[in-house]
Amino acid sequence: MERPSRNTLIRYFRGQCQPHEIKLVRLYLAMDIDREFVGSCLKEAWLTDQKDNESEIDDADVEDFSERFFARQRAFKQLPPLNHQSETHRFRFPAWMKAAAAVILIGSAILVTYNTKIRTSDTRVAQRENEVLPGSDKALLTLADGSTISLSEAENGKIVDQAGLHVEKTAEGEIVYRADNEVVTAADAHNSVVTPNGGQYRVTLPDGSKAWLNAASSLTYPIHFSDEERRVKMSGEIFFEIAKVKKSNEQGNVPFFVETDKQEIQVLGTQFNVNAYADELYSYTTLVEGSVRVTSAVNGKSVMLRPGQQANLSDDLQVIAADMEQQLAWRNGDFVFKEEQLSSVLRKVSRWYDVEVECPAALGEVRLTGMISRHQPLSAVVKSVSSIGTVKMTLQGRRVVVEQ
Repeated sequence: MERPSRNTLIRYFRGQCQPHEIKLVRLYLAMDIDREFVGSCLKEAWLTDQKDNESEIDDADVEDFSERFFARQRAFKQLPPLNHQSETHRFRFPAWMKAAAAVILIGSAILVTYNTKIRTSDTRVAQRENEVLPGSDKALLTLADGSTISLSEAENGKIVDQAGLHVEKTAEGEIVYRADNEVVTAADAHNSVVTPNGGQYRVTLPDGSKAWLNAASSLTYPIHFSDEERRVKMSGEIFFEIAKVKKSNEQGNVPFFVETDKQEIQVLGTQFNVNAYADELYSYTTLVEGSVRVTSAVNGKSVMLRPGQQANLSDDLQVIAADMEQQLAWRNGDFVFKEEQLSSVLRKVSRWYDVEVECPAALGEVRLTGMISRHQPLSAVVKSVSSIGTVKMTLQGRRVVVEQ
């Protein structure tokens, strides 16, 4: 699998990652590689959170732990986020973690170096060093037994058999479920697909429905849908194209439900886009064709959408006329901004290019209008926004800095 970005690892150690990112980071850490890189990220996370640490670090503890921290793979395989949030309590720094951070502060001599893979193209290396490239087709597939497959690394063709289904990866960056001759009932078996920042992927579900996942998104679904209903759970942003499936008694179609943490969307056969990122103020459901019913999990309010309409959910649920060009721009490979706040623009850029952004709150309220291709390197996006003249954006490594 590809190495998580520095920004992603630092956020993980600070307990700020989304659930889909945590899965990817833990899989990466379990590989016990890139220790110098991981150590430097831990150091930066520690320096940021040091002000919250109430305990002193003893030099004897540091010296003792320096021999154990990088000596065994399990030290990294069990490495938790520094401020991990659980349902019952906030994670507090254990003594060994404080010592580990102090070891990294002392110096990098104890860190284990690693060998990078030799690239076949020197030009490609130079390009990656000088440019922050746009996102690409990459995701993590988690099977019903808990095992995981990096879809960016898996070869095209059949990648696994489970419960009477072939799971195949196509050359176009999509996974497809195909039924075997003998389907095994597995009502409780679910799969999930998770895209990281800088990733996207397509899935053809076991019922023939299609889902396009934007960056930093997740989709969980049963590998065999029931005859009464089809139900999936998602986060982030996904465009759905739902297949019509007749009930076994031929009396109507099997309804399809999409759940997010704030709403439930009931579908009979349609195309629609759901934007439900946790770091956005609103959740948006935009209907392209067919009909859907959106129900708020906050207050129980329910609305029916017609094509061209959009449901906006925050504290309340409202229906407005949708700007289809803007809401579906990501599916067409573009960013489209229409009087959109810069803070919102930067969140989209951060997710797609997997970079950190630094912007004063006042400048975040500046509104932008324009269109930029998502296929361009980040430098082109920065140049385009800066050319407007309202704000100045600079690219410092993998950090976008906004100034007056």
